[in-house]
Amino acid sequence: MSKKRNIPPLAAAALTAALLAGCAGDSPSDIAPTPSADNTEIKVNADVWQMMEGTRATTFDSPTAIQQEGSFTCTAYDAGTTTPNTTSNVNGSLVKWNTGASRWEFNDGVHKWPTSGSLDFFAYMPAAKPDYISSITYAVDGTAPRPYFTCDMRETVDKEFIYALAPDQDKAGTNHSTQPTPGQVALTFRHPFARIYFKLSEASGTAVRINSITISGDDFYQTGTCTFDSTDPKYSTWSNKDGAGPLGTLAINTPYLVIPNDYGSSKTITVNVSWDEWNSFSKDFTSSALSMNWQAGYSYTYTLTVTKYALQVETTKYTEQW
Repeated sequence: MSKKRNIPPLAAAALTAALLAGCAGDSPSDIAPTPSADNTEIKVNADVWQMMEGTRATTFDSPTAIQQEGSFTCTAYDAGTTTPNTTSNVNGSLVKWNTGASRWEFNDGVHKWPTSGSLDFFAYMPAAKPDYISSITYAVDGTAPRPYFTCDMRETVDKEFIYALAPDQDKAGTNHSTQPTPGQVALTFRHPFARIYFKLSEASGTAVRINSITISGDDFYQTGTCTFDSTDPKYSTWSNKDGAGPLGTLAINTPYLVIPNDYGSSKTITVNVSWDEWNSFSKDFTSSALSMNWQAGYSYTYTLTVTKYALQVETTKYTEQW
């Protein structure tokens, strides 16, 4: 690989938190071209799909992990447009975790719903765009929000990137099935990448030491564009995949983010192994052919059973969306 790829860990777990304390209403403006602010404050319920395993680096796999990250960026658009709503004024706003109050709050104070109309909310975490996320663009296809980002996984990846899209939200909570609570925005953060993870089975014994892991092939995409689907936000669509190369050297008990793709059914895993009783002895074992069809928002665990004669790989695809 011409440039060492730092592939990050990934993850997630259920988190719910209401944002913002109560506040007095604003007086409407007689000359305002947009709806005046209602007395109803905008609250946010943030949720993230559960990850099945722990991770080594900064990921968002539990309520505590998200609270420790402490913030995300959020914008409210006039429904079906790319225009940030000027009444609510949630425009690239920082939302922070208030530890003392145990809730999420807008960093710059209370924001109000407009008296009429719906808003489309888009949020992402971490609040500052990571280096491997080349750009984040909010777009609309017809009237359906289609935000997208581009990435370059050859850059340093030190934090998981997750997003949330909540279209057609209003102060009454009547416009959308995903808004069950009036005045509250139901943001569910999604994981656009796939995750792979390697672990050693108990059957391998305690003397086995995994020195390195590699997956065959130089066809793993390192750049691409991911589009969020507002009609079915459980899924992300990847396009413009390019920059194919090897994944590089991987490690045990460490999750890695990869660009989702069907990489075929003939991949092999090679493991370099040593044993504690033979410090100077190490050996490479290569698995039989494996299918690697990695989908967005799924986690794939490869359980390695190593003996002094062979390597067996058990594959388990967690079916939960993150």
